[in-house]
Amino acid sequence: MRDFRPEIQNSRFVLRRYQADRGLVNAWLRDALRFGREVPVRLARAMRYAVLGPGKRVRPVLALESFRAAKGRDEEHVRPFCCGIEMIHAFSLVHDDLPSMDNDDFRRGRPSLHRKYDEAVAILAADALFAYAFQLFSFSPAPRAPRLAAIQAISRAVGPAGMAGGQMLDIATRPGLSRPGLERLHRKKTADFMAAALVAGAALARVRTRVLDRLWEAGRALGLLFQVTDDLLDAEQESDGKRMTRVSRYGREGTLKRAVQQAHHAEQLFRSLGPGYDLLAGFPRLILERTS
Repeated sequence: MRDFRPEIQNSRFVLRRYQADRGLVNAWLRDALRFGREVPVRLARAMRYAVLGPGKRVRPVLALESFRAAKGRDEEHVRPFCCGIEMIHAFSLVHDDLPSMDNDDFRRGRPSLHRKYDEAVAILAADALFAYAFQLFSFSPAPRAPRLAAIQAISRAVGPAGMAGGQMLDIATRPGLSRPGLERLHRKKTADFMAAALVAGAALARVRTRVLDRLWEAGRALGLLFQVTDDLLDAEQESDGKRMTRVSRYGREGTLKRAVQQAHHAEQLFRSLGPGYDLLAGFPRLILERTS
């Protein structure tokens, strides 16, 4: 999907920054997933397998860069949130792959967690990651009010009105959805959590509510873009067609057009917040041009 967007600014600097951030997040995750004797060895190994394999780390990077853009000073305030956000993402992927959900045998080029271990271990590891994420949030040295605002944004995005509700819609409405229904599904399953990562980072830096509202809007646009590009990549890789996607419903050209529109919309929303958010404004193109 590389040569369709010459009108969006060059993203080499953004890519280098993203790669550096991803390396930092990976180091933080490795530290956070070192357990003592109180955690059963098999459970600890399964949790590390779910989180520390190949991953883009988009959500924690967005939280980190939002914190920086909002002039947050002490990254120890946001570090537990970066780790917990990625653990919640891993939890959601493990659950998605289960036989009772999408029944996928592979994730990120490796056996799914329930195939590497077994279904019971996968469920327990995912649940442990979800709980541990909120434990980490509570350990953040950020002041109480911004810490609670960040937790509230994340819990809203992954709860019954967010990710969990989106998964329910997914399994309840297969195989077909209307265009608004598909948009709602993608917003709940993907976009709202990406928006929450941005809001959490900025909330920890104590920005104004109007900025948080704009970041939520920008994050939703970015999340929908991410889902649209996922659908395009699945089509290129000849996906098995189990999922309802924009490509299967509206064709590749229509889906690509939607992706470009979402990228422009997200970029404009970030730029409306001022020059401090210019780096985040480069993320839409980064997502638009991704190849995996």
